[in-house]
Amino acid sequence: MKRVGFCIALCLIGALAVCFGEEKTMSSGDLLSHLKKDHPRLLISKDSIAPLKRLVRENETARKWYEHLKASAQKTLAAPPSSYEIPDGLRLLGVSRRVLDRTYTLALVYLLDGDARCAERAWSELEAAAKFKDWNPRHFLDTAEMTHAFAIGYDWLYDFLGADRRAVLRAAMLEKGLLPALECYRAKAKFGWWVASRHNWNQVCNGGITTGALAIADEMPDLAAQIVGSALQSVKLAMAEFAPDGAWGEGPGYWGYATSYNVLMIAALESALGSDFGLPQAPGFSETGLFPIYMTGSSGLSFAFADAHEGVIRAPQLFWLARKFGRPEYAWFERQNAAPSAQDLVWFDERAVSPKEAGLPLDKYFRHVEAATLRGAWEDKEATFVGFKAGSNRVNHSNLDLGSFTLDALGVRWAMDLGADNYNLPGYFGGQRWTYYRLRAEGHNTLLIAPGREPDQDPKAAAPITRFESKPERAFAIADLAAA
Repeated sequence: MKRVGFCIALCLIGALAVCFGEEKTMSSGDLLSHLKKDHPRLLISKDSIAPLKRLVRENETARKWYEHLKASAQKTLAAPPSSYEIPDGLRLLGVSRRVLDRTYTLALVYLLDGDARCAERAWSELEAAAKFKDWNPRHFLDTAEMTHAFAIGYDWLYDFLGADRRAVLRAAMLEKGLLPALECYRAKAKFGWWVASRHNWNQVCNGGITTGALAIADEMPDLAAQIVGSALQSVKLAMAEFAPDGAWGEGPGYWGYATSYNVLMIAALESALGSDFGLPQAPGFSETGLFPIYMTGSSGLSFAFADAHEGVIRAPQLFWLARKFGRPEYAWFERQNAAPSAQDLVWFDERAVSPKEAGLPLDKYFRHVEAATLRGAWEDKEATFVGFKAGSNRVNHSNLDLGSFTLDALGVRWAMDLGADNYNLPGYFGGQRWTYYRLRAEGHNTLLIAPGREPDQDPKAAAPITRFESKPERAFAIADLAAA
């Protein structure tokens, strides 16, 4: 029987119904003993370029995506190199991401088409960033993403650059990326708190820095081994948060950011060192590709809890996860939603099976994150969809949104989540956080009891989903919101 609707009830009593392998000690020599000496060795190799050329010739989707990338590269040829800009007084991140995107696109077009103009333009982009006074280590995401950009440029354009240009990029990576990171791992930098964190900063910083270390590992083996060894230990803290079922407490938006760099790190380790060091064995990691699939409603928009934004989830790492774990439904999802990137082509998986074909249940309860989604059908834009969240208000990037829900039906999103506000608002991540409407319970679809100037849910509260049921004729979830 096809379910055509769901019931949502609010009750004043406080309920709303709707390793990773063995540890081993490794010396520097052991860690880098299988380092591939040739370039490129990050994500791709010389042997993988010919198959990639064949893919963009013979596969219609890949061909269209590559044409899109070539058009983007052509636009970049006429654009000036990026400059040092911190418009909000805190973040260089927009610049780091622009350099990263341009480097990937230009370098891939050079490798596949041999267009030297693209390689030269990538060099001018990186040369400009090499002259920056720093890569803003106080906000280390900026440093990590810029190091990632330089690693890809150095590695993918290795032969084109020549010794002198490589020396410029290597020196910049060392001074502005790798040495500041080493200070973080040694607990000697105030901005190194991310090493012990369990959220997206951990994966982004470790992933970006690891690519930089691997790019120059044959030239600076001791430094590279120290960084890679430290990153391997640090990233396990964040990867433990995928347990037990692959969900991510920071919401679907930060799931995308965290997993993009988590996958980048593992893929780079595999391609450069021939080992994933057991990281994919982290409990729940093989299942994490289900999270964006289930968190996307029939409208095509995500259930944007926490500091997220409603929109389409685009994640090239789903192709890598599909290949790694034999999950063609992950590849299907990215093929439906991709805004084509270089990583989409590098990891492209021609096998794609829809959730319906894969036999995925219509409904899903994610434990630990305490979120559930219920739907009337797969691949039906008219179907009814409910996303429902309990969980913990103490999770990084959380809002006071325990009990909140999103509703799609008849092709319309009827109940939405407003998503994050401006991160640069005064005290957004500090003492004024719970004064902003979008972050408070009153800015969400949940119970609200006698709100005042104080937080309108307990910021330390955790709410479990106490019952979840999924049957052909009905589905429901119940959360106990008493603590909130």
